[in-house]
Amino acid sequence: MLFISTVVALQLMVAGGPQLTQLKGARPATAAEAPAVPTVTGRVLTDQEEPLPGVVVSVQGASHVTSTNASGNFLLTLSDVKSVLVFKCEGYRDQALAVSGTAPLTVKMYALSKAAPAGAASPETTAEVTGKPKVLSYSEVLPTFPGGDAAYGRYLSQNAHFPEEALAKGISGTVFVSFVVDEEGRILDAEVVRGAGHGFDQEALRVIRLMPWWNPGRVAGDAVRVSRTLAVPFVVRERP
Repeated sequence: MLFISTVVALQLMVAGGPQLTQLKGARPATAAEAPAVPTVTGRVLTDQEEPLPGVVVSVQGASHVTSTNASGNFLLTLSDVKSVLVFKCEGYRDQALAVSGTAPLTVKMYALSKAAPAGAASPETTAEVTGKPKVLSYSEVLPTFPGGDAAYGRYLSQNAHFPEEALAKGISGTVFVSFVVDEEGRILDAEVVRGAGHGFDQEALRVIRLMPWWNPGRVAGDAVRVSRTLAVPFVVRERP
């Protein structure tokens, strides 16, 4: 006999965690349908000029994420030719870089045990001058679900439902959903960044969008907008 366990776990995209890949299966746009999607390539090096693999590279305020390969190289789709890229790697200082084109980039990251040189950018100090509110990839005080993990678990058990299509086939899957927690704690711009099909994507989005307002993230005591990513696993387990 089977029983269903639906669990949703908050997961910060850091080195060592799951790597997001671009979704497959979408029909490619032609020149007559839409302009080419801008992409940027680059290489990430250590302060010793050695390639740095496993660096998570994301577009600030957007869902586009990739990671560097064994040679330190990466390819990333941009939401706009003018974007802010955020670079994260365990044991290294986060870096942020404003780009205004698609020319290849070279980024140097510095170990936490070493001081970064003057002028090195960070996500707190690098921002595009636009009419949109700034969205951070992280904050000093992270956004949290009201009531903590216990309340979060109760919310999930009461609201998440296993899709009938997947249940009938005995299929498990995990959906990655990104969203923004604004200064008031509201959940904005939720979207699937890596889906699992079989009805999982729609259910994951529904549960995320229905969440109560969070406690907002803060920097220097001030509420800020912070982007978050949730891994939403749907697991079918056999009863012992």
